[in-house]
Amino acid sequence: MGYNYVLLNEGFYRWLETNYLPIGSQILFLKLIHLFNLSSWSEWLAVDNQRMMSLVQTKREQSVIEWRNKLLENNLIVYVKGKKGLPNKYKLNDKLTFISEAKSVVNNVVKEVVKNEVKTVVQTADIDKQNKTKQNKKENTANAVSKKAFGEFENVLLSEQELNKLKTRLGEESSRYIERLSNYIASSGKRYKSHYATILTWAEKDKKSENLGGGNYADKGQQHSKKLCTEYPE
Repeated sequence: MGYNYVLLNEGFYRWLETNYLPIGSQILFLKLIHLFNLSSWSEWLAVDNQRMMSLVQTKREQSVIEWRNKLLENNLIVYVKGKKGLPNKYKLNDKLTFISEAKSVVNNVVKEVVKNEVKTVVQTADIDKQNKTKQNKKENTANAVSKKAFGEFENVLLSEQELNKLKTRLGEESSRYIERLSNYIASSGKRYKSHYATILTWAEKDKKSENLGGGNYADKGQQHSKKLCTEYPE
């Protein structure tokens, strides 16, 4: 996790108000902060002495070593000496108050951003769900409004399209099935998701029980005396 660059610098200057540090060490620490910022606040920073000398503009390696030692004495950094062929490694010591504060501010900001993002996603999902529910209600209402009531007890709901389909498939028998369903609903109190589908199911059962085979119910009705089934499907 990174640091707030501005707060880290300001905290360092406040720290200097009550702590002594050679000017060379001050510059070295600020240069390290700059490098950490460039590295996107990686936990450890690898920098050899030659680059340090260039950053603080000195030709003496010993000066860099002395200034770095002062940073270590004041616990501003954590230092790991590089092995042969490898640069030294540096880390900010966030046990110091002003360093930890600069880090905690970033943590809190990140947490708040994540929290807000999650909240937004949840709210969006809730809105979508509400919109979908409203849409379903509208569709159901539209479907209910588009259907008319038929039968003696006016409790068989069919759209104009469904009624026309029943007349085409069942002929005159369609009226009998509508009355049959109307009487059954009134006497039993049963409910059906689709009265159209219920009538087709009953007609198919009657057709099988009479073994009439294919053909139009209107034609069959003129040739056969039908015996409607007395067992109604649920």
